[in-house]
Amino acid sequence: MADSKLWLQHLSSSLRASRQVAYLYHVDEDRYEFIGDVMGVLGLAEEEFPRNKESFKRLILNDDVIARQLSIADALGQSSEKEKNFTLKYRLIRANGTPIPVIETGVARFDPKDKKTTIQSLMALDIETIEHQKRLARKIGFKNTVSSVFSSNGDRRNLLGVLEKEIEKNLEEDGNKGFLVLLGLDRMSLVNEIYGSSFADDLLEQVEQMLRVITAGKADLYHVAGDIFALLFKDRSAGEMHDIAQEILKVFYNQTLAVQERSIHQVVSIGGVRLTEKGISASSALSRAELALMDAKNKGRGCFIEYSEKLGEEVKNFRDILNIGDNFLKGFKDGRVKMAFQGIVNSRTNSISFHESLIRLIDENGEVHSAGQFIGAIEKMGLTRLVDTFATREAIRELKEFPEISLSVNVSNHTFTDPDWLKSIVVELRDHTNIAERLIVEITESVVMNDVHQTMRVIRTLQDLGCKIALDDFGAGQTAFTQLKDLSLDIVKIDKSFIRDMEKEENKLFIRTLHSLASAMNLETVGEGAETLAEADILTKDGIDHIQGFVYGLPTMDRPWANLHVPENMTKQ
Repeated sequence: MADSKLWLQHLSSSLRASRQVAYLYHVDEDRYEFIGDVMGVLGLAEEEFPRNKESFKRLILNDDVIARQLSIADALGQSSEKEKNFTLKYRLIRANGTPIPVIETGVARFDPKDKKTTIQSLMALDIETIEHQKRLARKIGFKNTVSSVFSSNGDRRNLLGVLEKEIEKNLEEDGNKGFLVLLGLDRMSLVNEIYGSSFADDLLEQVEQMLRVITAGKADLYHVAGDIFALLFKDRSAGEMHDIAQEILKVFYNQTLAVQERSIHQVVSIGGVRLTEKGISASSALSRAELALMDAKNKGRGCFIEYSEKLGEEVKNFRDILNIGDNFLKGFKDGRVKMAFQGIVNSRTNSISFHESLIRLIDENGEVHSAGQFIGAIEKMGLTRLVDTFATREAIRELKEFPEISLSVNVSNHTFTDPDWLKSIVVELRDHTNIAERLIVEITESVVMNDVHQTMRVIRTLQDLGCKIALDDFGAGQTAFTQLKDLSLDIVKIDKSFIRDMEKEENKLFIRTLHSLASAMNLETVGEGAETLAEADILTKDGIDHIQGFVYGLPTMDRPWANLHVPENMTKQ
């Protein structure tokens, strides 16, 4: 006994010396025991350490609570069969509000003798992340300068002034001379990260000197941004731009730079524009060169791209995306984003099984736009979380108000694995099982393929609340039949492409195989996109449980809850 106490004291001292803390959590009793550097890691006096799960949760940054709980739940779920090891990274919040990154390594263990489950874990400050944050803080001034191609400075303003004169001169003389190239240093942020900002500054000076030697007075040199140099060739034929750019690339490829006693190969990318085009302005010439430079970087770096009408078309397309996104946001703020509902029909009883919630935008003229007209722009602008959160909230509100209905809601891959979205669902439904049981969350195959393990953890959490999970558009992506069981889904929706071409034997075989497997796995099936009674009849005969499509009605923004059955004239013959 004395030896055990001595070893315990030795362990505690060792943990303090290494700035670590260990705990033993008795799951059945909801009780923690801590030992080691409690103050250094948790920021608490030993008498203040958390006694139970709720008090421990209060120490964790809100953004990280759900993710940690999911991982712990996953470990506990597997501990009944064997010990389950886990490693977590998350942030604790100190009393002064400072977030502190920590690493927790532990094991969940079930003892078959006393039938009790414990978690034994070791926690330490995440020194690597802390040091990385310090480095970021030190270099933030430098990164602000180099991070944007569009940052302005005196050289940029001077360049615009000279460009304007050259363009006017070309216009007056109807000449074919003059072009502008922008040279960008590749991976400068990485150079700065590895060698430091002082090294990066010296490298920039070396590059500038090399460019002066290369051009030898044939071009005006401007340092227009942190890692961007402009070369204005006034008196060279526009047709020479490609060859000159290739020569510059070759020099940088073959020659090393001596920086602070290091030899470094610095690869560059180049974008260029001719100054001979009619009606071009100084600002548009510079913007076009910037677009060409970005395209060179996007195409793998270390190459030259000349501005073309194709790039201009991409800009136009992006401008259209911005306009659509802006219109959607305005509509959202004005309350013109609404939900429409389409019934999914039970193939055996012809009654409504549930309704799918679909997003709609009403423009300022009162015209209704379906999601297909704006969802692509929404995704490109990163607004899917906003849309998904709105749709989920509206569906839950309807379910609370109308206890006789069930609704499904589509959630994108970005949203489904977002801890904030999941946290909001848990808060809304954890005490309302009767509502959760009537909510179906529809996910796509891209969610599954993005992170299978995280997807399964979220699915498990939602199902624990009482929700059902449906896999939308099955067959259109890469999810195999064998993965359906592993995902623990409730519903599989067959992609409408199979319904549209049911006369093809391979599509018929796909539908029948899915039905057979789904029945064995207790999965419900939905055939999407049925437009004719003939298609609906085939799906019914093949054993598909539910049918969705225009054959049973278009999506409507009216609440169809008053009539939950298929109209008599729509009943299948």
